[in-house]
Amino acid sequence: MGKEVKIALLLDKSGSYDRGLFRGIVQYPEMTSPWLFFFEAPDYTTNLQNEKLYQKLRMWQPDCIVTRPTILVPKLKELKVPIILISANNKLDGVINVRADDEKIGKLGVSYLMDKGFRNLAFYGTDKIYWSKNRRIAFKKEALSNGLNYFEAEAYLLNEWQNNPTRLKNWIRSLPKPIAIMACQDDFGIQIIEAVKLTEFKIPFDVAVLGVDNDLFICNLYNPPMSSIDQEAETVGYSIAKYINGYLDGKEQLPGEIVGTTFRVVTRLSTDVIAVDDIELKKALIFIKQFAGKRNISVKEVVSETFLSRRPLEMRFRKTLGRSILQEINRVRINLACNLLRNTNSSISDIAYQMGFSSPTSFSNFFKKEVHCCCKEYRDQFYGIK
Repeated sequence: MGKEVKIALLLDKSGSYDRGLFRGIVQYPEMTSPWLFFFEAPDYTTNLQNEKLYQKLRMWQPDCIVTRPTILVPKLKELKVPIILISANNKLDGVINVRADDEKIGKLGVSYLMDKGFRNLAFYGTDKIYWSKNRRIAFKKEALSNGLNYFEAEAYLLNEWQNNPTRLKNWIRSLPKPIAIMACQDDFGIQIIEAVKLTEFKIPFDVAVLGVDNDLFICNLYNPPMSSIDQEAETVGYSIAKYINGYLDGKEQLPGEIVGTTFRVVTRLSTDVIAVDDIELKKALIFIKQFAGKRNISVKEVVSETFLSRRPLEMRFRKTLGRSILQEINRVRINLACNLLRNTNSSISDIAYQMGFSSPTSFSNFFKKEVHCCCKEYRDQFYGIK
């Protein structure tokens, strides 16, 4: 058994993302040498208590510190151990910054909302926080490059934060409907929901809302519950632990930053709508959504649900969604397959039969053709301990 590793975790116990990081970190040592943890949240203490916390840490002699932004950071640097900083509003020097691939998040938001049929997209956040600004820039660029209508609003912070919903209601009234609004983070998304409730419009039929972080408490706090992009915090936590382990074993240097790149959209009622005006196209999409994940439906079956022949329906699919009927069927099936591989412990065989494939082999071949990797390789991306 190797030398015990001491890791200080100064994280937010109440935050969904931080709890995910914690789960990813603490599960890594089960496969290596024993790790000891010091767990505290400095942001909720007084300056006097922070000084006591620093002295306690100094006596404990951690090998590495993983922390949220805190006034203690300058003092923590005096301990001469690696400091891994989680999601600050601005990048800091002298520490290892952990951030998300914000460009990828912005693009994912557009792709997801386009798949719902929205042609009007908006972004709500603040350029005063770098990750919000980066997500906005990517979201706007992706929306405009796809020929969509784009709108945006800047949030007020600090003392003006509570006034945002009242201020936003006039902006929401001015937007074309239906519209989908992506918020830079779940707390901002809740403000959009509050603002819509001050108008005559309905979520998700007039205004769909998408957040970022998938904080379960926040997303389920309001009616309707809010859809959100999950940053897969456990995967990030596992990567942090892997880097720490390699560094302490002398096998590699710690990187200048650690970037989370694995994301998924968790759909709830705030975006659970098909935003197309074409009645026949909507019929086809509803049928695909209802049955494509249960059995191998054919294009002929989809066409039979409408009053159109195949050719005009194919033309409407391509004009509105940019893909064929078969591509839409496969997209829905792949999305479900990815979700089951990522978020359940079901065997590949069970997933195959659950989705109506004739055999695990036919499911695996279909998956590899569409995703360009095998089922096991895909599942292992979401952190390697599942």
